[in-house]
Amino acid sequence: MIENLSHPPRQHAQHGLWLPFSRPNDLEVEGGPVIIERGEGVWLWDTEGRRYLDGVGALEAMALGHGRTELAEVAYRQMQQLAFLDVFRYASKPAIALAETLLQIGPPNMARVFFAPGGSEAVETALKLAFQYHYLRGEPQRRKVICRQGAYHGVTFGAMNCDGRYHATRNDIYLGEGRFGEVAEGPAVGPGWGLGGRHTAGAENFRQKVLQLGHENVAAIIVDPLAVASAVAMPPASDLQALRALCDEFGILLIVDEVIAGFARSGRMFVCELYDVQPDFLVLSKALSSGYMPIGATLVSQKVIDAFNHGNPKDNIFTHGHTYSGHPVACAVALENIRIIKEEGLADRAAQMGIYFQKALARLSHHPSFVDARGIGLLWGLELIGPDKPMTAFSSPRMACLWLRKRLRDLGLVTLTLHPGTVFLLAPPLIIKPDEIDTMVDILDQGLSELDAALGY
Repeated sequence: MIENLSHPPRQHAQHGLWLPFSRPNDLEVEGGPVIIERGEGVWLWDTEGRRYLDGVGALEAMALGHGRTELAEVAYRQMQQLAFLDVFRYASKPAIALAETLLQIGPPNMARVFFAPGGSEAVETALKLAFQYHYLRGEPQRRKVICRQGAYHGVTFGAMNCDGRYHATRNDIYLGEGRFGEVAEGPAVGPGWGLGGRHTAGAENFRQKVLQLGHENVAAIIVDPLAVASAVAMPPASDLQALRALCDEFGILLIVDEVIAGFARSGRMFVCELYDVQPDFLVLSKALSSGYMPIGATLVSQKVIDAFNHGNPKDNIFTHGHTYSGHPVACAVALENIRIIKEEGLADRAAQMGIYFQKALARLSHHPSFVDARGIGLLWGLELIGPDKPMTAFSSPRMACLWLRKRLRDLGLVTLTLHPGTVFLLAPPLIIKPDEIDTMVDILDQGLSELDAALGY
C-alpha cells in the first residue's frame, strides 16, 4: 500500500514536543517535524532551507501574511507600556478600543464583545451565554444545540459537543453519553447548492432536526456560514437567511462561527455582511490578529444583553472568563491588524483574487482525480477522487489524500484536508499575488499527476 511507504528521515534531534491531533511518537516515526524557521509574505522556510508556499495561511489565520513588522512593533510598544493585567477586574485601553471597533464593523445588532484566548473558547462563550439566555427567560430546558453534518467548531468540551462527526475528530472518548450537541443530517438540497451539499446539511435539514427534538428543547443553532470544515460546502446566501428565519420562528439563538471565514477572506469583512444576516452571536478568532497573537472574540446581540439586563439579579452574572480574556497586547495587535486590512482594501482584493483563483483552479479539471473546486474570495476547497473511482494503491480515498498532502509539502506547498478527508483547503494570505497563485496551482498540477499515476487512472 502506498501510504505505508516511508519518506527519507529528516535529521532532527530528539525532543519532547507533542503536536496536536497526533500520537505521542508520531514525529519519531516520521523522522521529526518540519521545523519552520521564518516566514515572509506567503512563503515559509524550514531549518534546512526549503521554501514552502503557505497555502492555508497558517491555519487560515494569516490574513496579512508573514513578517509584518507593523504588528511586531505594536506588540513591542504595548508590552513596554502594559504587558498584562487582571482582566477579571480591570480593563485596558486596547481591549476597550478593540471592542468598539468590532461593534462598528460587525453586524448592527451587536452590543457587547467578550474576549477569549482563541476560537474554541469563543465558541464556548457563545454556548454558555445561549444556555443562560434561555434560563433567564424561564426556559431552562432549552439545552440542545444543533450543528451541521461534518462541522467542526473547536476542541473545548462545549465546542466538541457541536462536532458534526468531522472526519478527523474523535471525541466519543472525552464526551461519552449525555452530550447536548445534535447533528443535522444531510445532504443539503435546494437552489444554490453545489456538489459540496453532499457532505453537509442545509436549513431544511435543520428544520427537521428542530421538529424531531421539539423546538422548546433547542437553545441554539451553530453554523459556519461557508461550511468550511464540512468539505467547503459553500451554502448559498439563502441558506443562512433561512436559518435566521427558522431561529426567529422557534425562539432559537443563531451562533455564526466566522473563526475561519471572517475578516475579509470572503470578499467582505464578514460573511454575515455578505449574506445580509444578523446573528445572535458572531464568533471570531484567527485573522482577528492575523495569528500574530492568540485572541478570540464573541460578539453578543442586544437581544441577549436585554435578557441579562432584565433577568433575576441572582442569575444574570455571566460566571465565565479566561486569564487571557482581552489580553492588552493581543488586543493592540488585533486593532492594528484590522486597520491594515481596511487601509489596504484586502476585502476587495480577496474578491478580485478569488476570480483569478477560480480560473487558475479550473486548469486542474483535466485530472481524473479532480471532482470540484468551490469557494469564494480567497477560501477554496479542492475535492478529489469521486465515489465512482476505483481504489487500488490506497486503502481509501482519505489515505490517498493524506499521501498527496505530504507529497505537496515535499513539492513546496503547505495545505490540509477537510471532511470527509478528500477536500483540500486553499486559504492563502490575503496579500497573495497572481503569480503566486499560479505557483500554487502548478504544484497542485504536479501532485495530482503523481496521484493519478499512483491510482492507475
